[in-house]
Amino acid sequence: MSTLYDPDLTQWLQLSGEYIGRVRPADERVDWIVFLFEQIKPFISQEEYQKLLAEMQAALAAQQQ
Repeated sequence: MSTLYDPDLTQWLQLSGEYIGRVRPADERVDWIVFLFEQIKPFISQEEYQKLLAEMQAALAAQQQ
């Protein structure tokens, strides 16, 4: 992850993270993150989307350990 950098995308995601974390109510946070996934879905194949979801589940599980 530390090797990923795009000046525009990084700024947008940081601003989104701050907004979701500080401004939106806690009970909306998951819905906003799911909304991001829904915005990605039309641009990749169903197989790629399923792989993305599986990889995200693994990454989240690793963070919990």
